Amino acid sequence: MNFYQLSTSAFRSLSKHKVRSLLTTLGIIIGVISIIAVMSIGEGAKVRVNQTIEKLGTNFVIVLGASPKHAVQRSGVALTLKESDYKAIKFECDDIAYMSPSVWLPIKVASETANWQTTLAGVNQDQQNIRNWKLLDGRFISEQDVSACRRVVVLGTVVAQKLFGTVNPMGKMIRIKKLPFKVIGLLEEQGKSPDGRDQDDAIAAPVTTVQRKLMGKNTYSAFLLSTKSKERVDATASLICSILRKKHNITNPDDDDFTIFTQNDISQASDAASGVLNILLLIIASISLIVGGIGIMNIMLVSVTERTKEIGIRMALGAKKRAVLTQFVLEAVTICLAGGIVGSLLGIGVSKGIGFALGWPIFISKTALVLSLSSSALIGLFFGYYPAYKASQLKPVEALLDI
Repeated sequence: MNFYQLSTSAFRSLSKHKVRSLLTTLGIIIGVISIIAVMSIGEGAKVRVNQTIEKLGTNFVIVLGASPKHAVQRSGVALTLKESDYKAIKFECDDIAYMSPSVWLPIKVASETANWQTTLAGVNQDQQNIRNWKLLDGRFISEQDVSACRRVVVLGTVVAQKLFGTVNPMGKMIRIKKLPFKVIGLLEEQGKSPDGRDQDDAIAAPVTTVQRKLMGKNTYSAFLLSTKSKERVDATASLICSILRKKHNITNPDDDDFTIFTQNDISQASDAASGVLNILLLIIASISLIVGGIGIMNIMLVSVTERTKEIGIRMALGAKKRAVLTQFVLEAVTICLAGGIVGSLLGIGVSKGIGFALGWPIFISKTALVLSLSSSALIGLFFGYYPAYKASQLKPVEALLDI
């Protein structure tokens, strides 16, 4: 028998037991749905995280004024970045487009009718360009505000709502440590940062004002800067590291009293974490395929037992062992491929449904579809071989006598 005849015979045998064939494919269908859904949602989650990272700024580098062991500002941790460091970096790094020295301060602010605990960020006029901040109303902090230490603030949407409700805060006064500050701008909604902080629950003020009138210190929490091109981010970070080690007389990298990380570092860390999670979920999803394959082998063994006489007659009429082996393997592969195709279609629908419910972007990759269909075929080939081999080893006389 040629391949076409064997395929036709395999389809005919499966069509005699439609319900059994359908139930047999359920394990494969569920496994394929799981694989496609996991890979599609994983890709969507990666894109969503990258979009969140991009909201932090374009081609940015962050220099924190604390050692790597204390990269997050805490009570008692000395902030080591100084005005001389800021000037040295700006002078020696030609690839910097914008740079803002920053200080962060947890603070209670008050309006005439309410008060709220939030984070005050002291920044300069470049911060808006570094972070791609857009305004709903008013203006951002200017160079004149910084040089004159003006008491002006730009509010995040959460702070504006807590202090003023539905009233337009523009031109209103708030009090920070009993000092009056004028609201000159209102930021657009930013959402959550990659570490889960609410970026809208913050206030921006001139860095010099925060240092001199609220903190009484001239050190900085961080330098935020953006490079002229994405390709120069890592090189700029390396140069800044060299400058700060020279300024701070550091010879051993383990003694660094600052921490530098870039947009690329955050993206790579996020991609690595997502990759590990996706692999774990993919392994779990693949278990369904293995369970489905065991079901295929079980049904094929039953089919061999039921069709012993048919096999005996075919072999008595001259059918070769290879033809019998091929037919039963084809039946197993056909069942699995049918399950793979149905599972792929349902997987696309399930993925889009989950994406719609969660509000996430969903990407159905060709890799997921190819992996699902090829896995289905391999499962059929692997788990269908033993029953097929058993059928091909039957002796015609014994098979004909086994009624």
